[in-house]
Amino acid sequence: MDFKTITYESKETGVALITLSRPASFNAINLDLAGEFARALQTAEQDNNIRVLVITGSGKAFCAGGDLAWLLAADDNLKKREILDNAAGIITALDRFAKPVIAAVNGVAAGAGAAVAMACDIIIASDKSSVAPNFVNIAAVPDSGASWFLPRAVGYHKAAELLLTGGIIDAAQACRLGIFNRVVPGEDLLAEALGLAGKLAAGPQRALRYIKQMLKMSRDNSLSAQLEIEASLQLMAWSDSDFPEGVKAFLERRKPEFK
Repeated sequence: MDFKTITYESKETGVALITLSRPASFNAINLDLAGEFARALQTAEQDNNIRVLVITGSGKAFCAGGDLAWLLAADDNLKKREILDNAAGIITALDRFAKPVIAAVNGVAAGAGAAVAMACDIIIASDKSSVAPNFVNIAAVPDSGASWFLPRAVGYHKAAELLLTGGIIDAAQACRLGIFNRVVPGEDLLAEALGLAGKLAAGPQRALRYIKQMLKMSRDNSLSAQLEIEASLQLMAWSDSDFPEGVKAFLERRKPEFK
């Protein structure tokens, strides 16, 4: 697949790896990267051989957010809105992605780049990484869903502090706050992310997707509504061929062989 600003790899394990690849610009999102990122997400979504997606960055950064040169060249509100719509399209595609998505945050995730990471399901980060929801430092406000994801990860008051001050959080603090799931040595990052992705890819695929769907829906549901969602998806899970295999393997004390 021919890309200029990202790389796309399909592994034999059922894992796809998207690498943001504008290292000289710290993988900042410009028009080309936005379009190619969206196309790669669609490719991974539609490929039945892909079960899990991993997203990382090349060079020293995960993603520095929106490319300021792209923004400064937008000389009217229609062009500026186009930039915001491109960013929103990436975030929406990530949020709606049915398969598990792992962010392997190798360096700074700033501005919209922080939102890209938080839109993933699981975040594994290098000990050299950081999160910088620092829109205010250039007299801008959060976009790309940052004001939606961050308070859900850290709570209102911490999100307010970070967004109002433009603070930068190191990897250890981001893990303590619940933004990152785990922090590993930088040299082990991709192996850790791909290892977890491979484990998920070998799991019961419908159950994994139902769990992700269930968690997404829980954000807006009452308990009673969520109980109905759980019942509906559980009935579907129990009707899948992986369920009896999982139960049988558990009783026989062996590793299940899911389809």
